[in-house]
This record gives sequence, structure tokens and C-alpha cells, in this order.
Amino acid sequence: MEKLGIIDIGSNSVRLVLAQINESGSFHIIDEIKETIRLGEDIEINQVLSDDKIIKTIKTLDTFKAICKSLNTSDIIVIATEAVRQSKNGDYFINKVKNDVNMDIRVLTGIEEANYDCMAIINSMDTNNSLMIDIGGSSTEIAWIKEGHLNESISLPFGTVNLTKRFNLEDMIRSEDDQAFKSFVIEELNKISWIFDTKFDNIIGIGGAIRNMGKIDRAIKKYPLDIAHNYKMDSKDINYIYNLVKSKNLKQRLKINGLSADRADIFVAAVSSLNVIINSLHVDEVIVSGKGLREGVLDEYIEVNYNPKEDMLESSIDGVLESHYVNKVHAYNVYNLTHKLFDDLKGLHKLNEDFIGILKTGSLLHDAGISIRYYNHHNHSFYIIVNSQLRGLTHRELLLSAYMAAYHRNNDYEINLCHFSSIINRLDLSNIRKIGILLRISEGLDKTMLGSVTNITTIIDDESVTLKLNSSRDIALEISEALRCKNKFYEIYQKKLIIIQE
Repeated sequence: MEKLGIIDIGSNSVRLVLAQINESGSFHIIDEIKETIRLGEDIEINQVLSDDKIIKTIKTLDTFKAICKSLNTSDIIVIATEAVRQSKNGDYFINKVKNDVNMDIRVLTGIEEANYDCMAIINSMDTNNSLMIDIGGSSTEIAWIKEGHLNESISLPFGTVNLTKRFNLEDMIRSEDDQAFKSFVIEELNKISWIFDTKFDNIIGIGGAIRNMGKIDRAIKKYPLDIAHNYKMDSKDINYIYNLVKSKNLKQRLKINGLSADRADIFVAAVSSLNVIINSLHVDEVIVSGKGLREGVLDEYIEVNYNPKEDMLESSIDGVLESHYVNKVHAYNVYNLTHKLFDDLKGLHKLNEDFIGILKTGSLLHDAGISIRYYNHHNHSFYIIVNSQLRGLTHRELLLSAYMAAYHRNNDYEINLCHFSSIINRLDLSNIRKIGILLRISEGLDKTMLGSVTNITTIIDDESVTLKLNSSRDIALEISEALRCKNKFYEIYQKKLIIIQE
């Protein structure tokens, strides 16, 4: 297990991300710190980084280095983007950082930046035919992700900081400035020939500005989960936010629920850019990515130095198992038994393979809450699953996985539909009970955590479901535990549950 620090010197801010990497190659973020410096403003004015901002950046880097040292990080990766690569005194800045704080800065090209963004998306969500957009402070990365691979990409040398200065968008927005800005974005978009070659399924947005759009939208809708990654909006939502912010001056904008104060002055440029792109390409769905450049760099580091699982969901589940000291042997025993029952009872529950990710997550992490407290640990498992940044799950799938895990004990767990009605419905709850009861049975069949049940033969007739178990030892205890949920099984499947050892 090691800790890694990644420092991103951007056009708007300098960020430190601290990650803990497990031996399996799974990881989780343990801290993130941001200092807003606005290097991009200097580039827009005179193409050089000012002395005062260089000094401020070096002080920030020195502080970040001290934090990394106190946490015993094995390495610190420092990257810089558009502001540094476009500055006339970029080499001077890089050398000064090396001399003053002994840090080596890697200046990324625009294409490298887009590649890392795409790597973060591909390793954290399912995509088929998506347009990735990362609206930064001084550059905008755009890429076409098709069937999990980078198809095309481009880096445009403008972003929220320099465009805000160029078109006077900090405070009250004048109509002529707004129109000039839109015309500029459309003109630049028309120069990208491949962007009109397909009808994109959705736009995946990266960066603080788009995360802020999602936060504003969640506040407006009173969305029950405070999760940025994989949050979905539509074109009407973005247009509403655009009209909301462009009609306000800076002081009024600062009062918008969800909008970061240090981004309020450059936010109109970001929302207007995205709104123009959506309207030009006729894309309705926008998905917020909570992962981006820094996560892409981290993914590359892990691929080079570890042997992570290719399945992004299973890899992130492993991270939760390891972080919460879950008995992995028991977790996989229960998962395998639940999966077997799911396959055997397809004729009854009539659920398809879309539920496999939910089944895997709920089964493997059903005991994660024990790390907090054994008693009522199903409630803690629910919380852990919802808040563990699991890769590859939509918010609906995440919530259903958490409910499945919470359903694994014989305590008539109640699912709160009213609170989450904007994400799941009654059919979802009915389906989760169908597989949640299978988890209860499987948990009972491995109550001793010895993996005693080696095979299940399932026989279904008009009145009952009979499970014939193979084991090399007497499993009367396991059978007794599994049969504790026979009444609930009858309630769900309208069949008597019979379990015998062959």
C-alpha cells in the first residue's frame, strides 16, 4: 500500500490530489486541496506569467509538498497545462520551481491532456458514442469516445478565464458581448470537421465548471444524492442554468445555491460554451464526470506500476473491500452463491443481465458496514456503497446495490421510496427484493464463513423451490440460517423454500 500525490497546475487553480493505492491496484482519494491563482489571466493580457503569481504558485507548491511529506507519499507527480505551455516565460517558471522547491514539472500538450481526460472517463463509466468536453481556464479539450476508445481529440487554446476577459463576462452581461461570445464559439466549433460526423449519444463534461453546473441543478431539483460523478442533466437543464446566470451580475450570481464563490466571475463563459455546443450538435443528455485529468494521470501510474483488474467495477469494489477490511473470502463465497441462485431462478424473477453489476456490488459489499459497527451494519453498508465512488455504476444502480446489501439481514428492512423517487421507482424496489432475498439465503449458506456449500442444484415446481446442496461436512447450521427467510421468500416468489443437503 502506498500514497501518491498529484499536483495539477491549471489556468484557474493549483490542485493537490492525494490517493492511497492498494496492492491490488485499487485506490481511493484521501484528500484534495485547491488554491485559486488564475495563471490564465496573465496569458490573456501579455502572454507571460506575472512575478506575483509565480511567487504565489511556488508558495502553494511548497505547502503541498510539505503535506505530501507529512503523509509519507512515495512520489509526487506535478503536471501543468495551457497557461504554462502558452506562456513566453514558461521555462523560467519551470526552472524556478525546480530551484526553489525541487519539483519537476511535466508540461502536458493539449492532446496529452485530452488523452488523460478520456482515460479517466473510460475507466469510470460506460460509454458508447460520447463527446467529452473539458472546459478549463485557458484551454478546452474535446474528444470523441466511441465504444470505450478515444476516436478523435482536439485541444482549443481558450477557456473560462481568458474568454471571460476577452468578452467582458465577469459581471453584468451585455447583449452584444453575449452574442459576440456565442459567434466565436460557433466559429471555432465549425473548424472541427469530425465533430459533425456522428450523432453523439451524450456529452460527458469534465472540470470544475461542469461539476458546478451539476451541483446547481441538484440544488434546484433537491436531488437526494450529493454525488457529482455520473450525474445526468438534459439540454433544458443547461439552458435554464445559462439563462439564470447570464441575467445576474456578479454580486447576484454569488447567491446562486451550488455555485462556488471562486468561480462565479468566470462561470458564464463555461455555461454559455456548453450551451452553444449542445445546441449546435443537437445533443440532449449531459453527464457530469467527477473524474478528469488528475484521475487519468493516476490511472496511468497504476497501470504502469500495478496489475489492476480490467473490470472497473470489480477493481473499485476491491478497493472498498480492502479499505474496510472486509472478509474477502466470505464476500466472494456469498457473491458466487447469489449469482448461482440468480441464474437458476431466472424463470421466476425474469430479470436480465443488466442486474449483474448490482448483484455483484450488493453481494460483495454487504458486510462493508461491519467496519463501522457490527450491530445494524446493513445500514452502514448502505451508506458506504452510496458514498464510495464505485466506478461503472449509474446513480440508480448505485442506489439499488446499496438497498440490496442492506436487505441481506432477516430484519424486514424498509426501503424509503419517497426520498429517492427521483432516481428509483416501485418496479425497482420489487426487483431488488427479488435478488435481495437471494443474498439473504446465500449469507445464511455461508454463515460459518467456511465456504462449505460447494454446489447448488435448484428444482422449481408449481408450489416450491428446492435447493439441494453439496458439501463435504454437515451444514445443518447453514441450512437453518438460510431457512430463516423462508416466509419472506414465499411472500416474494409465492413458492415454498426447501433446502436439503444431498
